[in-house]
Amino acid sequence: MRLIPKPSRVAPRALASFAPIAIACGLALQASCANAQSAMSVDPDPAAGTVPLRTLDARVRLGGEFVHLPGHERMGLVGLTELLNVGGEWWVGPGVYGAATGKRGGLFVPGFEGAWSHPFNDWLAVDAGVFAGGGGGAAAPVGGGLMLRPHMDLVFRFPGFYTGPTLSKVWFTSGRINATQFGWMLNVDSSFRYRPADFTGVSTDGSATGLGFDHVDATVTMARPRSSRTTTGTPLTQRIGLIGLRAEREVDGPFWAGIEAAGAGSGGVGGYAEVLGTAGLRFPVVGDRLSLDVRASAGLGGGGGIDTGGGILVKAAAGATLRLTDALSIGAEVGAVDAPRHAHYKAETAAVSLDWALDVPQHDLGDWFNTRPGIPTRMEFGSGVERYDAARKDGTTRPLEAVVLQVNRFVAPNLYLTGQAHSAFAGGAGAYSVGLFGVGAQLPVTQRLRLGVEALAGAAGGGGVDTVGGAVMQGRAYVDLALTDSLSLRVAGGKIKSVHGRLDAPVVDAALVFSFGVDHAKR
Repeated sequence: MRLIPKPSRVAPRALASFAPIAIACGLALQASCANAQSAMSVDPDPAAGTVPLRTLDARVRLGGEFVHLPGHERMGLVGLTELLNVGGEWWVGPGVYGAATGKRGGLFVPGFEGAWSHPFNDWLAVDAGVFAGGGGGAAAPVGGGLMLRPHMDLVFRFPGFYTGPTLSKVWFTSGRINATQFGWMLNVDSSFRYRPADFTGVSTDGSATGLGFDHVDATVTMARPRSSRTTTGTPLTQRIGLIGLRAEREVDGPFWAGIEAAGAGSGGVGGYAEVLGTAGLRFPVVGDRLSLDVRASAGLGGGGGIDTGGGILVKAAAGATLRLTDALSIGAEVGAVDAPRHAHYKAETAAVSLDWALDVPQHDLGDWFNTRPGIPTRMEFGSGVERYDAARKDGTTRPLEAVVLQVNRFVAPNLYLTGQAHSAFAGGAGAYSVGLFGVGAQLPVTQRLRLGVEALAGAAGGGGVDTVGGAVMQGRAYVDLALTDSLSLRVAGGKIKSVHGRLDAPVVDAALVFSFGVDHAKR
């Protein structure tokens, strides 16, 4: 079955024009999501002084399939998607796909998906959708990086989840990957509960959990390889510095679970990245100030010339966390990482982290941080595209376009922390990706207009872009125009610069931003 025709030899120029359209379709779906969320509100009694709570049905989908590449090569591809119901049988949300088996460890594609889900009865349904994203890695023939994945699923429904076979096409529009295959997927039902972003009331019950995480950790890791080698067969001996983020959720008692992502910032392996699920135990040893931690992680990683085989990684670590305030802690841990299947990567790790508890009252940070029990905290989720002239390792400088996903968490009325993922979809830089985190400031000018600035740092590499080691910095300023009470158009300009490489270019970007409020717990 052919869901999309194979590209002809004259297609690249047409595809270069089509790439922004594909991304724009994802942005339009996000706009529909925000409008639907505005319409789905349940307001408690205003006399009670409570805050309107809005709820959307959500699904977390995990799927896997084997994709045939040129030369009779087979690659296992795993996808993770968060879908929100935007009305009726329509769903939309962000997702990421990555290589798990074969020899393309390090191939990642973040992006957006729109889907239609039609139930026939209580136990049988059909799903159909299209994912559009940008990425690549591990020298896979992805061209500029734009990937489309239309799919159709037969769904067997059970209480709280559903599962079934899926038929999909994975097509890198300017590359040489264009394959149709069967796979299997599992969806787990969830919900997305939030409040109006600018509500100024005085009472909440802690039920608006938003994305569901209650801790975010910024991490710096040093990995020392042992018995490892590069994809060219040479020994891998240099120390590797990784910059990353970890998002956690307390599950029960000392048990917590979450996700983590990191990218190489030093060590000559620019482009290496990891995305893993993680879980652990946290035991207080000195009141609620000092705790001991153990955790294990599993997921995908590779790129930067490191031989991780198909891409599966496992980690284990132990350490301690010292709480400095109600909201802020510092942590340190030691551990090990291993690529266990047909790979040559093992390393000892040591990491430090700055940990932020999201749902506790932050009164001990001073009056400037005006968050009190019962007051929702503003968050923003944005998706868009950016463009800049990127210096390449071959000595040339050429335009590059990337899809951008961003999450912002406000720590004061006009100050926020931000985490961002950028991945190329056009410009001949497939596999180029960037992970950034930093701070931003936002100033309301009128009811519909805001101005802002951001200062960011992180890791970048891949796609032939000259980042030498991976460490990058980016600054930008933006204008934000409200389209509805929760959706805005944000246009920005700035500059990205590699610390050690030749990348040094002005950046322009545009995004749709969805704003919402989440609760602090009453502790």
